[in-house]
Amino acid sequence: MVFDHIEEKEAVKKAALIERNGIAFYTLMAEKITDERIRPVLKRLASDEKRHLKVIEEKFFEEAGFGDVIDEEELEIEKYVERLGTPDIFTRRINIEKLVSAIDEPRKALILAMNTERHSVEFFESMAGKAATEDGKKMYRELAEEEREHVRHIEDLLRLV
Repeated sequence: MVFDHIEEKEAVKKAALIERNGIAFYTLMAEKITDERIRPVLKRLASDEKRHLKVIEEKFFEEAGFGDVIDEEELEIEKYVERLGTPDIFTRRINIEKLVSAIDEPRKALILAMNTERHSVEFFESMAGKAATEDGKKMYRELAEEEREHVRHIEDLLRLV
């Protein structure tokens, strides 16, 4: 696909980054959390994010991946977890392992996940509004709806913990 504007390419890269960070976050949290009510849902969310990434990569550009090395940024992880006011955290190149290691209870992980999923819904809805093709609009609407479903799953889990 040829992009008319650099902003379109950057938005697709951001969408791919959201999914890559989501995969890493849910995978690591599923390894860390021992609660069997929560673990299977986290694994399913990681699987969904992998599928989303594949759709984005295949639909828009094959080289949406960012390699295995994450550039280190100065992150005050404890503040992110305490504040939970940073729902766009997955739109940044961050060290997910450090983030996960700073989370000391399942509820904090779920609240962070819920906030990032809500941000993803907003991001994909915004992309649907800006997409130049009907195919692109449809794809982003579908991704937004899947992220909404993730929010519902996480909300259900929060009622359990």
